[in-house]
Amino acid sequence: MSLFCKKKSQEPVEIHELIFCPLGSQEDILSQLEQVFGIPSGHTGNQITLQRNDMLLAFAVYTTEDEGDEGTYAQEQLRGVWSYFRQTETEHLEIQRNVLHHLRMCHSVIRVYAKYDGPKNPDKENEINTKIWQAALPIHGLLTQGTDILCDAVGRPIFDKQGHSDFEYYMPPKYPLPDDWRQHVPEDCARRDRSINVLDEKHLYAPSFLPLLGTGEKDPSHTLREMCGRAAALLAVSLYSECRLSEKMSYDEAKAFIQPIVDSYRAEEFFSPSEQDYLNNSNSSEQEQVQFVWQYENLWVMEWALGLHEDLFWPDHICDVPASVRLMQAYSHMDELLAAVKPRPRKELLDQADLIYLLHWACVDARVNGLPAPQGLDEGVVMERHRALFWLAGCDDCCRWDDVDLST
Repeated sequence: MSLFCKKKSQEPVEIHELIFCPLGSQEDILSQLEQVFGIPSGHTGNQITLQRNDMLLAFAVYTTEDEGDEGTYAQEQLRGVWSYFRQTETEHLEIQRNVLHHLRMCHSVIRVYAKYDGPKNPDKENEINTKIWQAALPIHGLLTQGTDILCDAVGRPIFDKQGHSDFEYYMPPKYPLPDDWRQHVPEDCARRDRSINVLDEKHLYAPSFLPLLGTGEKDPSHTLREMCGRAAALLAVSLYSECRLSEKMSYDEAKAFIQPIVDSYRAEEFFSPSEQDYLNNSNSSEQEQVQFVWQYENLWVMEWALGLHEDLFWPDHICDVPASVRLMQAYSHMDELLAAVKPRPRKELLDQADLIYLLHWACVDARVNGLPAPQGLDEGVVMERHRALFWLAGCDDCCRWDDVDLST
C-alpha cells in the first residue's frame, strides 16, 4: 500500500527498529496506523508501507495471539526484551521497574524497516523518525533505538542497557476502567481512581483493573466492641511475643506479664483460634513468635480505625511500637476504651483497604520478579495492614480474623 511513487535508489541507508505495543489485535493496530497516516482502510496481510521518492517506511505487525511463526516471533521478542533489560544493574531502579511493567503489558511487536538513498541525511532520518513516533504514540508504544536503548513514544531515551536514564521518573500507560464497571459499581470505581491517583503521585504502578473490593452497600458486621476487643487481643499477643523474643522470658513469665491486660480488657473473649493456640503452646518456635510480634502493625491500624491516632503513615517502616502500647494502656479497662474511641466511617476504611490492596500487589509482584519492593515499601508492614484493613472494612464478607484473604 503506497502513498507516493518510488524513485530508483542507490546504496540505501537502512534503519531497523521495533515498537512494543500493549494492543493485542493485529487488525486494531493496522487500522490505527491507517488512521494515523491517512491511508484508506483495506489492508491485506500484516504490513503497511509508505513511500516518497527514495524513502520507504514499512511497519509489520506481529502479536502473541497470531498463529504459527508470527505468534512465536512476537512471544520471543517480548520475552527477550523484558529479560534483557531486567538483568541491567542500575541506580534508576524505579524507572527500570516501570519500563518492565510497560513491557509486560505488551502483546504485540511492530517491526519497523526504513531506507533511503545514501549518503546519510539527517533531514530524511528526522522525517522517518517523526513518522515512527506518529505510529507509536496512539498505541502507547515503547521503541528501540539500536539494540541497547528503550525510548518512549516520542523518541526520548528512557533506559539503556548500561542502566542510564535522564528521566526523573517514568510511568507506564494507564487504561480506564471498563464502562460497565463504572455503570454497575460507580463508588468502587471512584475509590479505585483515588487509589491510582495516590500511586501516581508516588510514581508507583499497579494495574487499575485489579478486582475491585466488591463491597457494595453492605455494612460490616464487626461491632465497636469487636473492634476494641480485636485491638486488645492484638496488644496481648504482640506483647507476649516481644517478651519471648526480646526479653527472653519463659513461657510462664510471658503469660504472667500479659495476664493483667487480658483481664482488664477481657481479651480472652476476642482471641482468634490461631492466637489462642499460639498462647497456649509453651513450645512455640522463634519463627512463630516473630510472626505474631508483627501484630503490632495490625494494632496500629486498629488504633487508627478507632480514632486513637491520625498517623496511618506510608508503609515503608514499622510502626512506633511503644506509642501503640501507650495508646491502649491509657485506658484501664474495656468499658473505658469503648467510651473513648471515635471509629472512622466505613468509607475511610474502604479507601485505605483499596489502596493497601494495590500496594500489596506491587510488593508481591516485585518479589516474584526478583526486585525489591517499590518506593521503599516494607512488604511485612503492607501485608499486615492488608489484613487489618480488610477485616475492618468487611472486604471478605466479614470473615474471621484468621480467614482474611491476603492474596493479590
